[in-house]
Amino acid sequence: MKKKSKYLGLGIGILLILLTGCSSSDQAQLQNNDLSRTASQSEKAQVYQNYVNIKYRDDAVDIADKRFEALDTSKSSLVRGAWYDSSNDYMVINLNGTYYHYCGMPSSAWSSFKSADSFGTHYNKYIKGSYDCRSNYVPNY
Repeated sequence: MKKKSKYLGLGIGILLILLTGCSSSDQAQLQNNDLSRTASQSEKAQVYQNYVNIKYRDDAVDIADKRFEALDTSKSSLVRGAWYDSSNDYMVINLNGTYYHYCGMPSSAWSSFKSADSFGTHYNKYIKGSYDCRSNYVPNY
């Protein structure tokens, strides 16, 4: 028993020396490094991962994926966002908070949509009901 308490005391002593051996500025630097690492990981998650659930699709899609071109639709009352992947002819669109997807949509349709005076009118007239993902290729992200 005396041997165990001797080693325990020695271990506590070493621990105290190690803890007090770091200056407060060293400890602050270590904390700042930890915070920086956490912030950069969080920022990376926000930049590279923005998964959305799409109606009629079983898995979520990362609309921040570098294959997507995002369209600024801030002036539209219906279209809250639109993303297009030209390598897969695939569009994701946010209509009043609900995400939908369109498969086999040619880049010419995307170009036409981007230049429309009204995204909502153009969507209803030329995209809605077309490019069905049940009959066209659905890409993985």
